[in-house]
Amino acid sequence: MKATGETRTCHICLPWPDKELSPNAHLHWRSKIEYQVAATSTGYLLVLEKYGNQPGNFAGDLALTLTFYPPDRRRRDMDNLLSSFKHHIDGICQAAGADDSQIKRIVLEWGDVVVGGMVDLSLKVLS
Repeated sequence: MKATGETRTCHICLPWPDKELSPNAHLHWRSKIEYQVAATSTGYLLVLEKYGNQPGNFAGDLALTLTFYPPDRRRRDMDNLLSSFKHHIDGICQAAGADDSQIKRIVLEWGDVVVGGMVDLSLKVLS
């Protein structure tokens, strides 16, 4: 995590969430769990890969910004994307030494179409 003065932030780019994580996906619960565990691990490992084993100090209220860069121009619901991304956020918070209940502000944005899709995530301590 980057500490610039008193501002603590975590900024990473993640892959587009699997369609199987959508709340509209009709999978057997056992199959869905495999995707959920993989998403949590992805978020956790990407934070450790970028910032190492030094999670920083993420005490207090947090702001989360997610910018979704879709893989194509199909219409999508922002609320379903946030739900699809829940397990990634859990893994990121775990690696940052925070709890997702500390997130008090969420900003969701659309980015341009990117081949394969991606999600840009920023987690910041509110002052």
